[in-house]
Amino acid sequence: MAFLMSAIDVVAPSGVWQWFILNVFGFIGNYGWRIVVLVIFLKLILSPLDFYQRYKMRKNQRITEALKPQMDKLEKQYGADKQMLQRKQMELQRSSGFSYMSACLPLIITLVLFITFFTALRSVSSYMEFKQYVEMYDAYVTAYDETGFDYEKRATDGFVIGEDAVTVISQTDEEGKAAYEKIDEWLSELLGDEELLRSTFSSEEIKRLLDDDKVKVDIDTAVKELKRFNVEYDGSYLKYIEANKGIKRGDDPDNDDLHFTMSILMQVMAQDASYDVYVQNKPSFIWIKSIWIADVPWSNAVPTYSAFKSTVGSYLDFNKNPGKVYEDKQKMFEDMASDSYDIVTAKVRKDNSLNKNNGYLIMVIAVVGLSLLSQFISTRQQKNAGQMNGQGMGMMKVMMWMMPIMLGVFAITSSSAFTLYMVTNSIMTLLINLVTTLIVNLMDGGFKMRDTEVVKYGRQDPNDKINGKNKK
Repeated sequence: MAFLMSAIDVVAPSGVWQWFILNVFGFIGNYGWRIVVLVIFLKLILSPLDFYQRYKMRKNQRITEALKPQMDKLEKQYGADKQMLQRKQMELQRSSGFSYMSACLPLIITLVLFITFFTALRSVSSYMEFKQYVEMYDAYVTAYDETGFDYEKRATDGFVIGEDAVTVISQTDEEGKAAYEKIDEWLSELLGDEELLRSTFSSEEIKRLLDDDKVKVDIDTAVKELKRFNVEYDGSYLKYIEANKGIKRGDDPDNDDLHFTMSILMQVMAQDASYDVYVQNKPSFIWIKSIWIADVPWSNAVPTYSAFKSTVGSYLDFNKNPGKVYEDKQKMFEDMASDSYDIVTAKVRKDNSLNKNNGYLIMVIAVVGLSLLSQFISTRQQKNAGQMNGQGMGMMKVMMWMMPIMLGVFAITSSSAFTLYMVTNSIMTLLINLVTTLIVNLMDGGFKMRDTEVVKYGRQDPNDKINGKNKK
């Protein structure tokens, strides 16, 4: 397999939230903590709105308490006509300064934030998954190129890459010799343990490479050829390369099996480079292995290619993410975005500590639990504020269970990044709710109303006139 350096210009998603996540809060390296800080920042900015809501709800509660005698009278007068009763009660409440929008406005803003943040984090997750793979691919290709083995690029002295024909490594310079010594150390360890060598060739990705249409090599043949390499070239990869300068596939039929096997072995070694890049930049957050994948035990941090393809979507569109190095950019992109994925990510996917069981449903459970608590508190507050009739209470009971279920589904099917947003947002909402409630309680004396304070906004009760209650 001939690889090409990707040099993909991965197009970052555009949008306000995307800009905040990727740029404004870019000083925070871990994306999980970046989202936490961003949500806290947003909630603090919007906290005056929460205070306004709490203030209005407490005022509504006091108005409801003051209007209770008149509400009872309306109940007796229009009890048989529910629609008329509701209309009269609403008229009385409005005339007394009761506000229905005080609870709706924060809810609308929260819903808008929820939808826009969900959309933004979906695009950011796709972008980061694809960008992460591009970095792994580039590291893999560079490491493979440094072996000087690629059939298509190998030159008489090292090899060249790219339009500028830059020699990346040469057998004559010190850096080149050090690189070949590193390869020798790796080969020595591998060839000294036949069981380890056979297991290296036993993975599904390597088996597919061995089963090449032009040169099919089974594991037994591969092991035999590598033993011959150890004898004929004294285990020196540099000697092997110097003895076979410029040899391309098919040029040396007697040694094709050895050349092909060595080519595959160099690709196995290159997996260490993609592995190292992933470890250095792994998108973990506390217990979650990849924040771009759902916090569930049945998903892995590094998906299979089919899952990767369905997730990154438009990022596999060459026209949206063009390469900048080779003339045949389309071929380069298609190689990187399809055939190479399994071999580049193989070592990471085999490491269970990095890949298997991305999460443990911890944040999913937290989302559901916090939603239940929030719905319970909200129901109590609105009931005390008199903002619900019997029908409204029934609706709130339904929402108390439906909302947590809906958020739980979102948490299971969305990236951990979005679930983290929901958890942080819920915790901040509860804390701000507590603080604003305490402040409003301290101001509670300002809401106490005299009977006449309500009457002057509405109609006086004739009985009050008769009894002389309105006289100075």
